[in-house]
Amino acid sequence: MRIIAVLPWLIALVLAQAGPTYTVQRGDTLYSIAKRHDTTVEILMRLNGLNDATLSVGQVLQLPPQTVQHTVQRGDTLFSIARRYGSTVQAIQQENNLEGTTLSLGQVLRIPQVGVVTPSNPPAAPLNPSPTNPN
Repeated sequence: MRIIAVLPWLIALVLAQAGPTYTVQRGDTLYSIAKRHDTTVEILMRLNGLNDATLSVGQVLQLPPQTVQHTVQRGDTLFSIARRYGSTVQAIQQENNLEGTTLSLGQVLRIPQVGVVTPSNPPAAPLNPSPTNPN
């Protein structure tokens, strides 16, 4: 009984972590989907375990994680860049074939999105502010 109650939650969790998806529409081809999502047919086929380019309307395809570009500025470190974009140092190194952590000013890095950027919580206002004395 408990397993049945947890199952929908587990499915939602797996789908949320699986990355972006695309539902095939009438007239779509792997090429058109790849072009629209800035990837390649080969990557789409590999991600989705496809042996050929045949698609069905309503089929849900996994898309590669989104990447953004960042131009290295004075004071940037891999850690600060990763934190800013919700990524990890290791993911940035792997995406850009970096051996170490040395960056060059003006270097353009591809930043894979591996997490969700959440702003830090602002400090809470006091529950009982002290009354202002009009005198």
